[in-house]
Amino acid sequence: MKVAYVLVLFLLLSPFSTAKSGMTAGTNQVVMSAGASGIFDTEHNLTFIAEYRFGRNWRGVHPWLSLSWATDGAVFAGGGMLYSLALDADWQVTAGGGPGYYERHQGAELGSHLEFCTFGEISRNMPWGHRVMFRLMHISNGGLTERNPGNELLLLGYAMPLP
Repeated sequence: MKVAYVLVLFLLLSPFSTAKSGMTAGTNQVVMSAGASGIFDTEHNLTFIAEYRFGRNWRGVHPWLSLSWATDGAVFAGGGMLYSLALDADWQVTAGGGPGYYERHQGAELGSHLEFCTFGEISRNMPWGHRVMFRLMHISNGGLTERNPGNELLLLGYAMPLP
């Protein structure tokens, strides 16, 4: 988890400009993702995420809201901040994180209802103005409780600009 915070801090303070290509700069976005949770565990579950990324930003830092559901019934609703860094006109990397509410149902016992989500992703602009992305995400309670196994997800996403 500390590595993710260092990565976010590096991106915020880096001398590189924020991503200005495609729809990132000032454009509200809807992101739909699907993939596997528990990728480092013995049990894997299909997970779906709907996310809203606000176009308004402060020095390239954007707020986001997210709702995820896994086929084992686990639900995570949260939000936070993200930062994107343009690699060239088409490619960008993004790091983000924030708190959220986790409801287990039949899903993994993560130790708390308060969980923190951190992620890194690489994405590419499509010719029609949308983006495709691969995302690695980690959800854990950050050591707030004695039980803190965490959960990792690998996702494929698609971002669309809103008018």
